[in-house]
Amino acid sequence: MSKKIKKFIFPGATLIISSYYISILFAVGIIFGYLGTKLFHKKLVDTGKVGLIIFNLGKWKIHLHHWILGGLTIFFIFITNLLFSLPVICLGLLGGLIFHDIYTDKKWYRIIYKN
Repeated sequence: MSKKIKKFIFPGATLIISSYYISILFAVGIIFGYLGTKLFHKKLVDTGKVGLIIFNLGKWKIHLHHWILGGLTIFFIFITNLLFSLPVICLGLLGGLIFHDIYTDKKWYRIIYKN
């Protein structure tokens, strides 16, 4: 095999294999994050054992959806440079948490509203 082919094939194969591995872990994390959030919501929130996070500020209510909390967590991880030391599956879990709220809640966009 010539040097030109080796320079192209070996790094490309490594990149494909590693991105496939990372993609699988991320996808598994999303699936487990979504199903875990769905189970938590069904068993605890729907039965009233755990309430929604809503703050009353005078005439206004602020609803902290779990897509906001997941997004803030990812932002915090990014700002503190923990992104590269955190397993990819954990980012997938947060992605599943975010996806659950946006996919299942019809009013996911309502954050601030009047009492």
